Amino acid sequence: MIRVVKVGGSLLDLPELPQRLRRWLAAQSTAHNVLVPGGGPLVDQLRTWNAAEPIDEIAAHWMCVDLLTVTAHLLHAWLPEIPLVENDRLLCQRVGEPGATIFGPAPWMRHSEPGLPGTWLPSSWETTSDSIAGRLAAALRADEFVLLKSVLPRGGGSKELSALAAVGYIDPVLARMAPELPPTRLVNLRADPPVEARTPRPGEIPSHFLAG
Repeated sequence: MIRVVKVGGSLLDLPELPQRLRRWLAAQSTAHNVLVPGGGPLVDQLRTWNAAEPIDEIAAHWMCVDLLTVTAHLLHAWLPEIPLVENDRLLCQRVGEPGATIFGPAPWMRHSEPGLPGTWLPSSWETTSDSIAGRLAAALRADEFVLLKSVLPRGGGSKELSALAAVGYIDPVLARMAPELPPTRLVNLRADPPVEARTPRPGEIPSHFLAG
């Protein structure tokens, strides 16, 4: 079983993040967990600079992608027992066995992702680490996709990805690739204990519409 876990950039300043991640991973069913970190304050700073003095959108996109290498190395520094991999071929070899890998996606984004079938990631501000992690989940044919965040959507309960994109909870590219994604969970890792919600699959009737 393969589980792709996006570690939200908003969690990078969470006290005891390494300990919380270890506890959360230990509580999950057996799988190979592929951890993809978000950009967090590093990408936020780039957005601030862009607002003050606009940057070419394609160039800004690849700057953001490169910053994920920094946060991947940061996560590995905090979780040294989990190997850091930036080669997608090596990642494919590792996911066949239980365990965990921190994945730095920049080389994969440049050399492999554009040639994959399915929803392509545009080189624009629309693409965030959410959709990069989702694209990886689809490419690996993962059994599960988890978004670790600082909050759950307002109102809680099951919400389709399109509704989450409409309120800015996820990026619009991830919503467009919904039919390609494995079962998806949203987890508020700032809560103690963590709380979560599940997104309905395309065509599935959300649970709050079911009688009983």
